[in-house]
Amino acid sequence: MPPSKGKGKGKKKGKSKKTKNRAPDATCNCIFRREIIINILSRLPVKTLIQFRCVCKPWRKLISKPKFIATHFRHSSSLQPSTGSSPVLLHTRHLKSYDHLLSLINLSSESSSVVELDNPFPFFLQSMVVVGSCNGIVCLCQPPWGDVITLWNPAMRQSRTVPLSKREPIMEAHSSVSIGLAYDSQENDFLVLSLKRFGPETVIADEVEMFSTMSFSWERVPNEVGFRVLGLSCNLIIKGVPYWSALLEDAYGSREVLVCFDLSKKVFDKLPMPGMRLETKGYLVNLEDSLGMLMWEKTDKYNVDIWVMDDEDGWSKKCNVGVLFGFDKIIGCLRNGNIVAEDENGVFFLFDPVTSSVKAKVCIDNANSGSSMIFNYSESLVLIEGMLPVKKQAARDKLARENLLKCGDQLLSFQL
Repeated sequence: MPPSKGKGKGKKKGKSKKTKNRAPDATCNCIFRREIIINILSRLPVKTLIQFRCVCKPWRKLISKPKFIATHFRHSSSLQPSTGSSPVLLHTRHLKSYDHLLSLINLSSESSSVVELDNPFPFFLQSMVVVGSCNGIVCLCQPPWGDVITLWNPAMRQSRTVPLSKREPIMEAHSSVSIGLAYDSQENDFLVLSLKRFGPETVIADEVEMFSTMSFSWERVPNEVGFRVLGLSCNLIIKGVPYWSALLEDAYGSREVLVCFDLSKKVFDKLPMPGMRLETKGYLVNLEDSLGMLMWEKTDKYNVDIWVMDDEDGWSKKCNVGVLFGFDKIIGCLRNGNIVAEDENGVFFLFDPVTSSVKAKVCIDNANSGSSMIFNYSESLVLIEGMLPVKKQAARDKLARENLLKCGDQLLSFQL
């Protein structure tokens, strides 16, 4: 009978293999195909994706890829008109301090919500204009000279200041500067447009400069149309193209037109305005990614016509909203055509133009009535080189105000 083998005898010496817990990759441990995982992740909110970047390195790498960021934004922006729950960026002023308040409001028949955002604009600047939003990037500037320009991603909570052009406006010649924001999808380039306006007593065309986030430099843009814009920022941005209402002097005299920036040729084009009488007011809006306008009589703000611009047929009236009561001011329109208005108490209404009925109401605490404006917004993962996290607004402003008060007290005691 052969001798029995002891424990451990007869086994090959060497390191025993240990099974390690592998972190899930983009295929989620091979339970789903990679394409399915990418499709699911690209439909999630930015806040969730920021958290998912910590799951593992492959997911972090995937969520940071430009192709995934572009796919995510397409889903984010395309779903909003069909669902009717488009979030909009609201700019208003605090009732007492008159500070600038920036919020995301979601007006829908199911649920309405308000999320106050951390404002990246320097609190000590009294004036601020929201230029608009492209691909989740919001542009803020200081009127009337546009001498502070900030690019900001509210969803990612990061921002950066645009360096100013060396060609500064001449105070004696220029009356103000108008700022616009554009996005060139072919070059993946955000563009800031600065239009130096001459005094109203002159007919000299605006001088135009363009800042590129790719080259990070300014360059001159020809104003071959010869227009003079009317506002301190562009009126509207649709699919990365900014629009301004402007005055044009030509052989037919002086008339109001629309001008837009051609992203492929880097030049301006002019468009006709719909037939408006002197008694009519107009408000440019984005209607399902088409140029639209709300029009109403100055003496009758409760009857609103909706006009849409077609590339072939020009302007045509889409519908009449009907008689609307209970609001003080029309402040904008959602991409699906629903009108947003505000009453004298600062309550915001969402009107359905088809049924002429109120679909939702929301109230902004401590908002100054009559100072509100809304802007179309779609969240994205896009970041521009050099962006930094935005500090908490309340803590930053509180500390800054306390420092100012201390400086004032010290100055007062020194004078005494």
